[in-house]
Amino acid sequence: MNLRQIIESIILWLLIVMWTYTGISKLIDFASFRGAILNQPFPNEIGEYVSLVVPIIEVALALLLIGIRTRILGFVGSVALMSVFTTYVGLVWVGSFERIPCGCAGVIERLGWQAHFILNLFVLNLAMIGIMITKRK
Repeated sequence: MNLRQIIESIILWLLIVMWTYTGISKLIDFASFRGAILNQPFPNEIGEYVSLVVPIIEVALALLLIGIRTRILGFVGSVALMSVFTTYVGLVWVGSFERIPCGCAGVIERLGWQAHFILNLFVLNLAMIGIMITKRK
């Protein structure tokens, strides 16, 4: 196994574990996740939709990353979803909303918004590196 394959494997498994954990934990405690989403600064109709779709997308991304033929889609989807999450966290961090919603981030909910933003940027960059490495194969 060369260095590129090792890096790809590390990124791949970090993302698979992250998406599996976050998606399944939201589904297991759906009532809490839904309540947290409905506390966000957007209309409840959107919140209802988001609370259903996000955990399904997270689990789907993990499954896409597992498949060799679907891996690139998993990386691209990870970049897309992390871009949305990072933008939202950044907007909260800079005070774009009248009130600060809950963190809704499971294990990392104790992080401040700045640390959450930095962590999201890190994961976003990992997914982008995953795309570059996978495309070179």
